[in-house]
Amino acid sequence: MRFCSLASGSSGNSYYIGTKNTNILIDAGISGKRICQELESKVGLEGSQLDGLFITHEHTDHIQSIGVLARRFKVPLYATEGTWRGMRGKIGEVDPDLCHVLDDCGSLELGDINIEWFPTSHDANEPVGYLCQSGKKKIGLATDTGVLTRPMADILRNVDLLVLEANHDEKMLATGRYPLYLKKRIGSSLGHLSNRAAGKALLDLAGEKTKTVFLAHLSQENNLPGLAMATVGEILSKNKVEFNFDLAVAPRSQSTSCIRL
Repeated sequence: MRFCSLASGSSGNSYYIGTKNTNILIDAGISGKRICQELESKVGLEGSQLDGLFITHEHTDHIQSIGVLARRFKVPLYATEGTWRGMRGKIGEVDPDLCHVLDDCGSLELGDINIEWFPTSHDANEPVGYLCQSGKKKIGLATDTGVLTRPMADILRNVDLLVLEANHDEKMLATGRYPLYLKKRIGSSLGHLSNRAAGKALLDLAGEKTKTVFLAHLSQENNLPGLAMATVGEILSKNKVEFNFDLAVAPRSQSTSCIRL
């Protein structure tokens, strides 16, 4: 399997997952032009080679170019009924044959990738995370969730590569310039995971198979990459966790290298 984070943050999110035979995106919250450029430069892939685009939820930083990609490349789109309802009027006209409605949870086979989706805890219409598996390799993604629920943890535990939200530093959020209502929203069970919450989640999620963990969806206003890494690392160290995985931050405005599992 291959993985590349094309963009990760409150200004736009998009992730590539693929094999030699099947290529998918999870979210397209940046411009279609930029997605195509990043796919070509980092993966060696053209937009026309995408087999599916899976959407976590309807917020703009996750859906900006899904309509563009569907119209230009005839890419099938997959989202829950609630997400489709929330996207109505935001993505333009899309061929109905390209629009696939997912149940609130479930799985499907697309080429040689099994894609499983599961509910997250966010202030959106039926938001989901994804687990992708090909052969024995698993890639899990959970961003935009205020809490890590037990069902989520059961699905994401001991994957080979994990993309986990570490949106904000709690002190920076509390003392920052955001209005009080927004601070409460971000810190709520329907908001976003903090650095501290991400570190505690990793105590449960990381296992012997885990080789790479990306801290994702960092806030531009209320977090810093170094702070996220330090907070998570400190929690793991204090709990005497000897982790043998690479810990990194998925950058906001640039892609990562293409990782092969």
